Amino acid sequence: MSMDIKNLTQTQPRTTGDGRGVAETSAVRSGGTPGGKESGSGGDRVTLSEAATRLSDVTRTVSEQPVVDSKRVEQIRQEIQNGSYKVDSGRIAASLIAMEKVL
Repeated sequence: MSMDIKNLTQTQPRTTGDGRGVAETSAVRSGGTPGGKESGSGGDRVTLSEAATRLSDVTRTVSEQPVVDSKRVEQIRQEIQNGSYKVDSGRIAASLIAMEKVL
């Protein structure tokens, strides 16, 4: 989906005839939601689409996950201590090449 944004330097406030759909404008004025959650009370209102709400929930869930997998770190630590840890140089090389391709 692409969005064409024009008049970025325009400083005039938007009015009720600003090009929004009639259904959306009337739903927001009447206190309803055209498909998402509303934020704020009185004055201006912000309406988030269902997709934006889901994306926010996913972002919050991911940010709550630990950055380090403690179980995996402990497993590797034990393998190193008992001498059973094996380095897969082919896998490391493939990962480095893949990372370089992304950059």
